[in-house]
Amino acid sequence: MKKAVFATLAALTLVGCGQKVSVDQSTMCIYTNDEEAKQCTAGEMSWYKPGSWGNKQLPMSVAAAYCDFNYEVMYNDAGVICVFTDKRLSLVQ
Repeated sequence: MKKAVFATLAALTLVGCGQKVSVDQSTMCIYTNDEEAKQCTAGEMSWYKPGSWGNKQLPMSVAAAYCDFNYEVMYNDAGVICVFTDKRLSLVQ
């Protein structure tokens, strides 16, 4: 009896493991500066599209400020694509 209860509890604990939360793929907030980023909504896809290239630290700074690291983050010198979060907006100067 104890084994059956344990097995049931273990199975219930694992329900949902490996499943990804769906993010709306039909919309994207595109921003080039902090003021525009503050118009984005938490949980939506976002694309930081810099006005000029050359600062290799900028994509990392944007990701640190605006990306939800529970999801994949794509970045290079040309920008950042990620799921937006507003949890760290107070840290943006």
